[in-house]
Amino acid sequence: MVTERQLVVQKKAEYGAGPLFRAAGAVAGVMTGSALLVLANVLLLVALAAAPLAGVWLVLPALVPAGPALVACMYAFNRMLAGHGGQVYQDFIRGYRMNVGQALQVWLPYLLVLAVIAVNLAGLPLLGPAAPALRPALVVLALIVATAGLNALLLLSRFSFRTRDLYRLSLYSFSARKRVSLGNAGILFVSATLLLMTTTYLLPVLAGTVVFLVCLNSRPLLALVEEKFTAA
Repeated sequence: MVTERQLVVQKKAEYGAGPLFRAAGAVAGVMTGSALLVLANVLLLVALAAAPLAGVWLVLPALVPAGPALVACMYAFNRMLAGHGGQVYQDFIRGYRMNVGQALQVWLPYLLVLAVIAVNLAGLPLLGPAAPALRPALVVLALIVATAGLNALLLLSRFSFRTRDLYRLSLYSFSARKRVSLGNAGILFVSATLLLMTTTYLLPVLAGTVVFLVCLNSRPLLALVEEKFTAA
């Protein structure tokens, strides 16, 4: 026999478990993660604002803290997607503290390679007629490196692997889950194109949404890695 109190509790549970409430919770979680991601990268926003005056080389050191911040944001969003909603702030802080050191080790090599590619892209006009042919190749290379780096940070946010294993798995993901890697590359390409066509000041608005979409798109990859490379 169901008592009146049990009926009230059941109604409350149903009231807070509908699709609209879940959607609202997801939006609130993404907004919280976005705000924390922006706060952790204030130096980058300042560098982007000063870049026209101080030069693009000011942006490179400002990108160093982006690695740990991305891992922390991915950690929080992965937990939110797994059903641990309402704790994005705590999860972000926890993910940052747990992974900051290894995140820098993973992120910096990818960042340096991307910086080299960017320098070569900036110097293409000096090559004259060869520039149009080399530009697409460098853009594709940058996209591959950025996607591999993103996959490595994503795996770090979910698993405790050695740094060299994260590098290997980030490359393994291209063949193991082609759709995931193509999806992440597409998300990066569309976001970068949108920023180039509009303004870099749109970055704080886009950043959290882009990270959330990457986490959502990468769930099959995380499931595969958990199945094949972790103990039961």
